[in-house]
Amino acid sequence: MKKRVFYANAAILTIGSVILRLSNIWFRVLICGKIGAAGMGLYQLIFSVFILGITLCTSGVGLAVTRLVAEGRGTRGAIRRCLVFALALSFAAGAALFFFADFISVKFIGDPSATMPLRLLAPGLPFIAVCSCLKGYFLAIRNTIVPVGGEILEQIVAIFASLILFGRISSPLSALMLGSTISEVSSCAYIVLLYLAFVRKRGFSNKKVNGIFRSILHIAAPVLFGSFFRSLLNSTENILIPRGLRKHGAGEKGALSQYGMMQGMVMPILYFPSAFLSALSMLLIPEMAEANARGERAAIQKAAERAFRFTLFFSFLVTSVLIVFAGDFGMLFYGSSEVGNILRVMAPIVPLMYVDSVVDGMLKGLDQQLYSLKYNFSDSVMRVILIAVFIPFFGIRAYMVILFMSEIYNAALSINRLLKVTAVEVDVVGWIITPAVCAALLYYVLLLIKKIILFGI
Repeated sequence: MKKRVFYANAAILTIGSVILRLSNIWFRVLICGKIGAAGMGLYQLIFSVFILGITLCTSGVGLAVTRLVAEGRGTRGAIRRCLVFALALSFAAGAALFFFADFISVKFIGDPSATMPLRLLAPGLPFIAVCSCLKGYFLAIRNTIVPVGGEILEQIVAIFASLILFGRISSPLSALMLGSTISEVSSCAYIVLLYLAFVRKRGFSNKKVNGIFRSILHIAAPVLFGSFFRSLLNSTENILIPRGLRKHGAGEKGALSQYGMMQGMVMPILYFPSAFLSALSMLLIPEMAEANARGERAAIQKAAERAFRFTLFFSFLVTSVLIVFAGDFGMLFYGSSEVGNILRVMAPIVPLMYVDSVVDGMLKGLDQQLYSLKYNFSDSVMRVILIAVFIPFFGIRAYMVILFMSEIYNAALSINRLLKVTAVEVDVVGWIITPAVCAALLYYVLLLIKKIILFGI
């Protein structure tokens, strides 16, 4: 029964994630047609600042709700405290973003036109905070339909609201940001209504729990501070990239175009196939937390082994597909051969990216979030330093090399920690050699099929 529920939830999350990422790529293509690659670069810079606010009011709190409910400590008071905590942070972050938008736009983003888009995004933070907490509850009770439905609703509303506002607001970026805020309000209303209906039916744990606020801080604080400082470093990194490209000689528009191409076009395609793994990463958090609370070491080891085997096999195959069809994807989505060239170069990073994401979920479920904090923080510091030093001299190529180095460093540390905690032994043949051989065979088969289709041979 438990396995059936796990697989059903995995299927729901996967389907939802695929729908969301497909619609996101389609929407980005539409946005790019309206604002161009340079506009896409500015759009990414604005969101890199906004993500700081999102990180402050959501990171750790949703995980705390999931862990507390999964471990049988999810009382009404516990969830209420999580909500108050998240809302307090979100109002502080929203106020800072709204009142300092002009300063941020001029001094950090380097474009005064970013002021109004930032102010339009700020009111959405409290709604995002509430959604994060309540989604943590649904994830803990193994209900994935409600969170997935909320995300799909948010995406639909964001797209339609933005399309309507494009014709009514002179600034396309302001239309996009206002559409985003409207979508967050609608998603929050949906989640809150269903949460109230569920708790009325299911009730809460009657178990008396002492020191609940201390437990919330123990779970949330390391993730919160780690994620916030990493987001701060990521925002610094995103601001430094266009500046470095300008110093390299790309010019103002050229720098934003290269940055927008990399972050707004190439990376979404690289991450799209991970939609089939995001369900695994999310569901492993409550599964690991529950097994860890019961001391079921064998179950933890079995889950970790299966996660490694499946993730590596899938990601190696994805790498082959991306290498063969990179040029086709670049032309299909963006009409750009340059996007295809960058995508082909970046494709080998996929296995590390996907494994790192799944491992991070398992570490959080095993109460190892402090280690994730240290690894992510040191990785971000390293990236900022390397970007500041090398991009002005070597341009966008330096950034691609830095991304590879970063993924190798972060994934190696996270995997090593998980193997140590779970005492799982590496299966070199099953995890690496077999997937690599299958991926190589798939690469040549796809090349042959492509030649037959193109040249009739």
